[in-house]
Amino acid sequence: MEKITDTKIIISGSTLEVYKYKDKPVLYDFVIPEHFRKRRKTKILVIDEESRLRKMESRKKGMRRAQSILRRLINSNAWRWYKPNNDIFSPVFITLTFAKNVQDTKTANFLFSKFIKRLTYHIGEEKKSFLKYVVVTEFQKRGAIHYHAIFFNLKFIDSNIFAKIWKQGFVKLNLIDHVTNVGAYVCKYMCKEFEDDRLDGKKRYFSSRGLKKPVVIREQTEARRIFSLIPKELIKFESKFGGHMGKVEYTQCQIEKERSFNKVIPELYDNAC
Repeated sequence: MEKITDTKIIISGSTLEVYKYKDKPVLYDFVIPEHFRKRRKTKILVIDEESRLRKMESRKKGMRRAQSILRRLINSNAWRWYKPNNDIFSPVFITLTFAKNVQDTKTANFLFSKFIKRLTYHIGEEKKSFLKYVVVTEFQKRGAIHYHAIFFNLKFIDSNIFAKIWKQGFVKLNLIDHVTNVGAYVCKYMCKEFEDDRLDGKKRYFSSRGLKKPVVIREQTEARRIFSLIPKELIKFESKFGGHMGKVEYTQCQIEKERSFNKVIPELYDNAC
């Protein structure tokens, strides 16, 4: 049975977002017909100005969705991984460049995988990777690939040592210990080239296994109830916009970076759906 809601909540660690659909409720938890799931995506052929604009708009929408997914994935994991002494890891933002003009994504990704294995052994002297990270692929002006990565459970390593582990070129490290909304902060750097058409058909970002996922609450009564429990002082941003779903009111709430909304609102995760 199809379900409808006029309120959706997305929790990504210390960030909580609320979407209120003002014109009409939206469907969720519906079954996509088999023939639709198997249908290939329709490509927009650029043969005139109108189709060119349609393709550009379609790409922009896709990039905005990808950026939102990436931002929430980062926020769900930043400040969420613990050291053996129960202190919290600070996220580490890393840029990796190739000294050689490596332009093939398969080759670059293979070299990155080898680097993760060396880094894992350097830290823990074991082969099984325990590192948690998200990586974005970009092209430099000269055409070479470089990576922006954020690690969630990596102790800070001297950049010279890190460069020796990387083996491919230049390394830049930044410890992020002063930012609450880490996802929004690093996406300014990680997503600035998302619209590069050289990445069409390729992964613009990839991640390690076992990352924590955002919690999405769509059940109308529960979403309304949870929103009513949020202290007003936690609301940091509000806006209104329109689209194919009609008028939407958007609210973003934020708490201290090392806290999570399940501490502010008990039973939050137990009722997520």
